[in-house]
Parts: sequence; C-alpha cells; structure tokens
Amino acid sequence: MIKLIASDMDGTLLNSDHKISKENLEAIKKAQEMGVHFAIATGRIYSDVEPFLKEYGIKCECVVMNGAEYRDEDGNVLESIDIDKNKAVEIFDMIESNEVSAEIYTNKGLYTIDTKEKALIQIAYRVQAFNPGTSFEEAIIIAKQHSHFTGLNYITDIKKFLNSDIKIGKFVAFYNNEETTIEVKNKLESVKGLAISSTFTKNIEINNVNAQKGLILAKVAQKMGIEKDEVMVIGDSFNDYSMFTEFPVSFAMENAMPEIKKVAKHITDTNDNAGVAKAIYKVLNLEI
Repeated sequence: MIKLIASDMDGTLLNSDHKISKENLEAIKKAQEMGVHFAIATGRIYSDVEPFLKEYGIKCECVVMNGAEYRDEDGNVLESIDIDKNKAVEIFDMIESNEVSAEIYTNKGLYTIDTKEKALIQIAYRVQAFNPGTSFEEAIIIAKQHSHFTGLNYITDIKKFLNSDIKIGKFVAFYNNEETTIEVKNKLESVKGLAISSTFTKNIEINNVNAQKGLILAKVAQKMGIEKDEVMVIGDSFNDYSMFTEFPVSFAMENAMPEIKKVAKHITDTNDNAGVAKAIYKVLNLEI
C-alpha cells in the first residue's frame, strides 16, 4: 500500500496555465484523507511554492531546490543538503570565465554575481521557459516585475559572500538556445561532487551531488518508517530522474521527456489532462 506520494510541479502537477486543476486538487485531498502523505518535489525555491500552497489550501511536505531542502507542512526545514563552499568557488570561477549568468538559491533568498542588466536578461529567459511562445520583448517587460528580479540580491564581494553563514542550495541558469545549454552543461560536469540537471531544455540546475529529489525523499521516507515500494513518484523532466531510479512505483507524465518515460514504471495522462489525479486514483484504488 502506498503511504507517500511525491509529485513534481512544473509540467506535472501544474497545467500549461501554471494552475493546479480541480481534479488534481481533489485527488490530493482524497489521498490525504486516506492517511497517505503527499509531498511536492520541485526545483523551485520554497518562496515560489508557498503561494500555490496558500492559494489552493494545500497542507503538505515539500522537497525544494531539487532536493537541497525537505520542508514539513509548516515550511520548516527538516533536511538540507548544501553546496560545499569550495565547490561553490569552482562554480563561480566557471561562471565568470564562461560569462554564464545564473541565480543562486540560498537559505536567505536569491543572489547573483551578475549586473542588474545581465540579471534581467536571465530572468527574461526564465519567463520564456515557463511561458513558451512569449517573445523576448514581452519577457523583458514581465521580468522587470518578476519576484526573481525584484527580490534579487547582488553579490559585490564573492569572498565575503562565501565566508558568511549563507547556505547555497542551488545554482540555476536559463538560456536562449539548447546548444548553449548543452555546451555549459558539459563544462560543469567536469566539476566533481555536483548534480547537473534541468527542468527545461534551455536551463541548467546545479546541486550538491547528494541533493537530488529521489535521494532526499528516500532519506525522509526511511525516517518515517516507509519502505521504498510504499512511495509513489510522479514527474516529467530530467530533475525527476533520481525519483524514478530510487522508487519502483513511478509515473511519468504523457508529456514527459523520453528519458523519463523510459525509466518510469507507468505512464499517466498529460499535465493538461489531470495526469497526476489519474495516477493517484490508480494507486488509491489498488489498480497497480
């Protein structure tokens, strides 16, 4: 019997309009009423997840920043896996030498070593990734009001930043083409001890090698006394891969990347057709 359900957000729990459908919400609530734990597992920082929890009245645990943090129903950090400061130095060096623009997710908000102008372009690419079809000119207008831009902190002294008590959970970069993404990914993979993944085809996410969704979920499930075959995972993208390799009961969205479909045990419907709800009901009704 499934005791814990973990679902990705973008491309999975959220539809193309970045909303949680009525069907998905009802399925989550039904599972919780039956005593099943529900967790959101996302690459987003917690401040990007919390508004959804409040809007839809969801009380649940969260894996955020790809596994850098595991938070309880009240948002308290139960587990965290940060990027070692020595590794961060290597990442900063690579960012500067390759003129890469990136956001830094920390326990004290969002940071960057970019200029304001460069950061704005980075956020515009982010807007385009989340909203396919948006022109760059439109994305710039949206980016100026985006919380990732208006709330961004600018690092002027890297050494001072690294010597502070700030914990780095994740680096994330967005690009305007897939070729650049692949090129930068290949360079980053030379740095040992890091997990390099993506939510989209034009972004890169950098974590501690142990800060992966599947690994932190396995750690928390063990503490809860839940076996791996009592955990169900749902996702669609590269940063969900570790969940599919850690847990045998896995559902890939119909809109998932081919690599995820290949390792998934089951395929559910798309994110626009309540695929999460359909997967949840299958396990609640003991159909698998």
